[in-house]
Amino acid sequence: MKKILFIYFAYCFFTSCNNQEDFIQNIYVNEFIDLSLPQYSEINITGNAIFIEGGVEGIIVYRDVGETFKIYDRNCSYEPSSICAKIDSISSGIAFCGCCSSAFLINSSGEAINAPAILPLKEYQWSFSNNILQIYN
Repeated sequence: MKKILFIYFAYCFFTSCNNQEDFIQNIYVNEFIDLSLPQYSEINITGNAIFIEGGVEGIIVYRDVGETFKIYDRNCSYEPSSICAKIDSISSGIAFCGCCSSAFLINSSGEAINAPAILPLKEYQWSFSNNILQIYN
């Protein structure tokens, strides 16, 4: 009888934590940014970041060293289906979610550096040629 109760409670525990809606959605992304335009001038400086449209909750474009970039979705990885799960500020290469107070290291690989988030931000691929940044997945 104890074995049956254990199996029942284990099943309930694992199925209750498996919310199919609580993941960062996969949507098509194919954005082009002309970095010679004035509205993108801030991203031409190493260490700066901007928010642009696209992705699930918007896109973070971080200028790394030289002609390299780090590109992430603004959707926070902690309870991403929550309405407020969105990166809303960036300071010194760290992105912050005002909803859950998680922090992410965007000048590296987007890993979570502050609880409650434990998963990194969703990262996008990019290419850069003739001052045009293409962001895609």
